[in-house]
Amino acid sequence: MAWRRREASVGARGVLALALLALALCVPGARGRALEWFSAVVNIEYVDPQTNLTVWSVSESGRFGDSSPKEGAHGLVGVPWAPGGDLEGCAPDTRFFVPEPGGRGAAPWVALVARGGCTFKDKVLVAARRNASAVVLYNEERYGNITLPMSHAGTGNIVVIMISYPKGREILELVQKGIPVTMTIGVGTRHVQEFISGQSVVFVAIAFITMMIISLAWLIFYYIQRFLYTGSQIGSQGEPGDVQEMPAPESPPGRDPAANLSLALPDDDGSDDSSPPSASPAESEPQCDPSFKGDAGENTALLEAGRSDSRHGGPIS
Repeated sequence: MAWRRREASVGARGVLALALLALALCVPGARGRALEWFSAVVNIEYVDPQTNLTVWSVSESGRFGDSSPKEGAHGLVGVPWAPGGDLEGCAPDTRFFVPEPGGRGAAPWVALVARGGCTFKDKVLVAARRNASAVVLYNEERYGNITLPMSHAGTGNIVVIMISYPKGREILELVQKGIPVTMTIGVGTRHVQEFISGQSVVFVAIAFITMMIISLAWLIFYYIQRFLYTGSQIGSQGEPGDVQEMPAPESPPGRDPAANLSLALPDDDGSDDSSPPSASPAESEPQCDPSFKGDAGENTALLEAGRSDSRHGGPIS
């Protein structure tokens, strides 16, 4: 049974290996999805024209895009400037309005655009063609303060982050009033992905069902083999028990079993030929004659008398 144990151990390891392979294929990282994301620290600074005081705020309210380099950026905030009020920055010829303190030019600037209207990649490429040092997208109003992951592969080394709708509208209104706003972006906290997409759930379910089917099939095969092996062992042990001893032939009724015995004497050249062969018990037994019964007494008397005379040396008559 040692080889059966080894077979079971090998089968269990095979099932475990298949399970681990299925789980490895189902994780988002195995399909190219990031397992982690980084928050962004957003620092804004401006001078309030009514009080002439510098106002600044810092919050870890942003989120880096999936394809964005995780590094800082700095510059004045610019917003799309179009007659139709296109704040999404999707048109290839979109121009940006960047208020600058003191009329300085050629300063680094950060594009602030609204989500929607086109893909994240299109928005980033439009701003990059205008030499923006970073692109900040603010979410839609229906999402409130939530930031979402962004996929924008193929946008190069430009920094891309998303901020919430309220934060984005606050900065937008300041810039639209002509107030220069300086934004500094920093790398925040590293986070592990906290959600599983519907596609991942489907993959995990399929892998789990497949693993269970393989395990069940292996168990059925193993126990069938074990049953057949046990049956063959029992069959091989029952074959000596099937051999029965042949009973000795019964002697006919009324005959002495001893009469059926015959004595075979080996032919010996040195044996004495004068010695008579041994008689069987049936032949050596004296036969009684009915006529002899009447003279039994007389013969006995004569025999006794003869023996008496012989002892005394007298003649026998």
